[in-house]
Amino acid sequence: MNTDTNVLSPNPGVAANVDIDTLDVSDKWKRYFKGMQKYGGVQAPLLKSLPPDRRKAALKEMAPPISSFALAFVFGFFYYLVKGMWKKGLVLLAFVLVVVITVSFLLYLVGGETLANATRFLGGAIFGIMAPRDFYAFKVDGDDGWMPVRPF
Repeated sequence: MNTDTNVLSPNPGVAANVDIDTLDVSDKWKRYFKGMQKYGGVQAPLLKSLPPDRRKAALKEMAPPISSFALAFVFGFFYYLVKGMWKKGLVLLAFVLVVVITVSFLLYLVGGETLANATRFLGGAIFGIMAPRDFYAFKVDGDDGWMPVRPF
């Protein structure tokens, strides 16, 4: 596994040469990691070059375990902490707090109290969406940096 902690170091769009079968993750995660690696990693440049009819089948290969979305949605930062991605979890938590507070305040000012109350789910959604790709970057690419999103 790549031990370089510089978040810019893992080559964007290039899958790492890691033996996924030896990773200490479940078979569902291994299937997801293999699908991601097959199509070029987090940015999936090979997926983007596929014709539309083959892209649908490829997306099924890259589907992360559904439990990762649900657990990250419910537990947020604590999910990242348990998975060992505490740095990204802290940055995402700070980002989520700023976004949720700002959007809630703005909606409350314009009279959207109901929508302002619904923004509490926004943080969970952000954690849920980011968790699988961050876990891939952490386990396969060795990306243990602070940046939750790599520069594209």
